[in-house]
Amino acid sequence: MSETQVRPDPVMGLYDAPLWEYVKQKELRLQRCADCGEFRYPPGSHCPNCLSENFEWARLSGRGRVYAWCVFHRQYFPEIAVPNPIVMVQTEEGPIVAANLVGSDPSVLRLDLPMEVTFEPVRWANGKEGMIFQWRLAK
Repeated sequence: MSETQVRPDPVMGLYDAPLWEYVKQKELRLQRCADCGEFRYPPGSHCPNCLSENFEWARLSGRGRVYAWCVFHRQYFPEIAVPNPIVMVQTEEGPIVAANLVGSDPSVLRLDLPMEVTFEPVRWANGKEGMIFQWRLAK
């Protein structure tokens, strides 16, 4: 069993807390407009499509395809080692969601590669326990 990762504290803005509460439950949910159905990511106060304030937290399948990726070779956070591969995945539902790549060397990445979300317990820099979501190659 691997050691629990230490990660920088998550940003808890006015609209982010529910996202992290669902991640603790191993669910990937995003805001979706209750009026027109448009997803909002990152979460916010109004729909970018129709400006409605009405929304729900819709559960995503956790599957998608590589849209873009980047490998950071400069260390921006002391808790995150380099190289640090980040993958932008266009989910089956449409929104593009960024997260770390785990379980594979980033050299295997290519456009449209099937991915799936995975959840992993972490210890935040402030010492509290938490959960993060990351992308891995689909099985």
